[in-house]
Amino acid sequence: MIFDLSAVTDTLLKLVTGGWNSAPLWNTEGIQPFNINVTGLSPDAARPEQGAQLSLYLYHLDENNATESLFWTPQSQTAGGPPLKYQPLALDLYYLLSAYSLDSYIQEQQAMSIAMRVFHENPIVGGVGPDGLRWELALSLERRSYDELSRLWQATTSSLRLSAVYRAAVILIQPEPGPAPAPPVSVVDLTVQPGVAALVPQLLGTQRQVGYTTPGGVAVTFVQDPATVAAGGNVLLVGTGLDTTTQERLILIGPSPASTETDVTAWLNPPPQPAPATLRTVTLPAATGVPPAGAPAPGRYSVRLDGTATGGTFSTQAVPLSIAPGVSAAGGPLLPAAPSYTVTGTGFAATGTEVLLGTIPLQQAGAAAPAAGQFSVNAAGTALTLVPPAGLSPGNYQIRVRVAGIEADPALWLAAA
Repeated sequence: MIFDLSAVTDTLLKLVTGGWNSAPLWNTEGIQPFNINVTGLSPDAARPEQGAQLSLYLYHLDENNATESLFWTPQSQTAGGPPLKYQPLALDLYYLLSAYSLDSYIQEQQAMSIAMRVFHENPIVGGVGPDGLRWELALSLERRSYDELSRLWQATTSSLRLSAVYRAAVILIQPEPGPAPAPPVSVVDLTVQPGVAALVPQLLGTQRQVGYTTPGGVAVTFVQDPATVAAGGNVLLVGTGLDTTTQERLILIGPSPASTETDVTAWLNPPPQPAPATLRTVTLPAATGVPPAGAPAPGRYSVRLDGTATGGTFSTQAVPLSIAPGVSAAGGPLLPAAPSYTVTGTGFAATGTEVLLGTIPLQQAGAAAPAAGQFSVNAAGTALTLVPPAGLSPGNYQIRVRVAGIEADPALWLAAA
């Protein structure tokens, strides 16, 4: 492993420099050796230098995810920080090899001949990293299209020259050492017939049975977990050890992102004693208002149980509970075609309310009565009036109502003629 990518570049440059004078090309009759500057600078930066130039320029690199996945060490799984910081960064390096001579194409092509022969004879290149361990990588000639190489040269201020692309893979960038692994187990204690500790009450989640009737008269039911419930609805709190409680308080938290806490123990129904070990039933007030007397405004909330149990006081973790607007199914499920429709319910808001006909959104009207493709909400938040958009294709459209991003249960459809 290494800390410095230039160490790889320097190793490749030394490989070419070391093989320059001993290249078999110089033993050919009539070919005279010449001096050349072997550099890691880009072609346009190397060109102003004196004499012939051979550039091996690191122009691109990619992450090698396959190699990184082999390094899930115990340090990388420690909870003290992000696991990736303890993994080496595996990289594929891409070099542009090119030669330049001001007045000799022969020198350019001879320099490329020697460099490519050296790389061909040394497909495995290595060195010693800062950890004292030897690193190795594979060097291979990469095929690149003429168009790709042309775009690469156009990105510089130099004119196109004979060039080749080499891939050096895989190099590992040294990661942070990370915490030391835990020491091995030195003592093992065994207890025969241990005593059973008192079970601490816990909440695991919320559930609700959702039911509605389609325009075709089909009854649909399913279990929703985590639950979304409207004013007047019931929801189940699912947990463990709830039969050990002697006193319970239900705490409502939110709406998100606020963390306001409200005691809504009055929602627990029936009273918590006696009660089963895994379930609590919660019934929200029928009208939207200030909790606990009213159901909270639609939004994302969470709830927890506090109190005392046989093992002492307890406070469970909070579990999610979303409050939705409620749409009354009165007159439905299918409403006959009409110029406008009035939908009653709970939790409709003057701002933040969305109404859709299937997937077609309606716009909220201002102070005036809604026009085609618009809707309005009454001041009490208990009714909304909508007018279908002009040219609505024939069919049945579900009236979908959302407030604060929470959607009401399906209840009504309108028939467009």
